[in-house]
Amino acid sequence: MKTIYSKFHCLFFLPAVVLVIFSGSMVLSSDSTKPGTKIHVVRPAPIQAKPGLFDQSTTNTLGLTTLKGEHAILYTATKDGYKFCHHSNLVVFKDRLYAMWSNGKVHEDFNGQRILSCSTTDGMNWSEPVVIVSDPDGPEGPRAAVAAGFHVNGDNLTAYYTSIIGKKQIDPRSIMYAITTQDGKNWSKPLKIATGFFIDGPRPMRDGRLLLNGQTADRQPQLLFSDNKNGLSGWKQGIIPPNDIFTFPEPTWFQQPGGVLTMLFRTRGGHFRLYASVSHDRDMTWSAPQETNFPDATARSFAGNLPNGTVFLINNPNTSPSTYPKVGKRNPLTISLSKDGKIFDRAYVVRGEASQMRFKGKSKIAGWQYPSATVWRNSLYIAYSINKEDVGITRVPLKDF
Repeated sequence: MKTIYSKFHCLFFLPAVVLVIFSGSMVLSSDSTKPGTKIHVVRPAPIQAKPGLFDQSTTNTLGLTTLKGEHAILYTATKDGYKFCHHSNLVVFKDRLYAMWSNGKVHEDFNGQRILSCSTTDGMNWSEPVVIVSDPDGPEGPRAAVAAGFHVNGDNLTAYYTSIIGKKQIDPRSIMYAITTQDGKNWSKPLKIATGFFIDGPRPMRDGRLLLNGQTADRQPQLLFSDNKNGLSGWKQGIIPPNDIFTFPEPTWFQQPGGVLTMLFRTRGGHFRLYASVSHDRDMTWSAPQETNFPDATARSFAGNLPNGTVFLINNPNTSPSTYPKVGKRNPLTISLSKDGKIFDRAYVVRGEASQMRFKGKSKIAGWQYPSATVWRNSLYIAYSINKEDVGITRVPLKDF
């Protein structure tokens, strides 16, 4: 019998197999004396939540303390106006903080949807939202615009959006475009960037390489990278094994202290756990996505690194069923922290107050959801949609973490 041991505890034995469990993962070894026998190793999940971090029996707070952040509203839906908001994104450009989001008439991602943006010089008092991307093909066409983030390169600010066929977020005709500005007001004509569905803009690794993450028409992650700082060209495809757990993977990522990249994925409805994958070669290849023990309501998450390297993960970890039985409650919105990028041992509520939709719409759901975040002036700013109809932002001083 050949067995793999390395500081593990044996649980039980089978005739020719030893099964060892550690940290929620397994190592499988078999009798190497038998011809053709293979040894299969299931590696530990790239991340895990500390056991007991989230108390699912207390659905309002999950047993967590609420941060004393400052809150502001960027957009309020009205009876006579556009009633759908989602896909918020943030960026700092020329000492102003900018936000963008998708803005639809009534329903999610229907024809007529546009992109709004506003900005602030102090983080709490925001300008009136303006349209930066109109309906891509006008009221008679089938398309809609989905906000897909920002990128700053020197004196140039780039805003990205995905042009989709209305009501079809995952479709081979989805295309990501970019528009640029030097003053935050006058924008260029659209430039095609990639095919696929994207809701996040490029972000740089520590060495400057840009990562751009979305999903393909067959519902698999699309992980792109470029060494061109402009964020407009040079995009190449990272390789990741396919997985049938995905419907809307909505990837997000962070770097471990040693530089290893970790990518997190949303899974299909009813599977209330994040999946994760790692890359040791700067986004060129990725490990097979693995299930983690990190709870998720099946919604967009947002991960990154604070200036001191601490990893943060913002998501909805409530697994109690919502109005959609296969989707958990998108309340509370929490932030979890990890020093090593592997074990998340601290978590706080960002927003957890009860929220209720005012206007009915297709695919709408109550809660504080689809976060995006950036660090500016010694604070973490977290933007989110509220019930998919309003847009809010929370400022938390870094010292509070």
